[in-house]
Amino acid sequence: MKRRVALVASLALLLAGCGSGLDAIHGSPKATPTDFAGLTKRFAKFNLSVNTVVSGDAGCSDQGLAPMAISFTITGLGENYPLPARLYRFRNDASYTKLRATVDTCAAEWVTDPASLLMIDATPYVLVLEGATDQAFIDALRTSLYDAAGN
Repeated sequence: MKRRVALVASLALLLAGCGSGLDAIHGSPKATPTDFAGLTKRFAKFNLSVNTVVSGDAGCSDQGLAPMAISFTITGLGENYPLPARLYRFRNDASYTKLRATVDTCAAEWVTDPASLLMIDATPYVLVLEGATDQAFIDALRTSLYDAAGN
């Protein structure tokens, strides 16, 4: 009986060691980007508030972007008034690379002041915002988006 227990314990230790050896060979898995709810939680850590959320609102005539788009307003830190924003979330890096330029064309349709346009890329996301002037606010957006993307 003691032999069986020792054998089972030895096999368990051996198998546990194999897992860590395989991890070293294959590397760590790539972080998976979060969903919009996860992103808003990251915004909240910086006391940013998201409101008026509309899924599928690309803000332009390109209906191909609608499934990837969420419009919302955001405020906080030095931005006291809700600013219009859109998040475009692509399926993967290949989709992001293929369709990224369409976001620029789309933003040109809905942004009212091109000089106040802010675009933050963190594949598979593109965050487009109009009117942000507070650097701490912009830094919080960038940090939140990079974190949500797994960067």
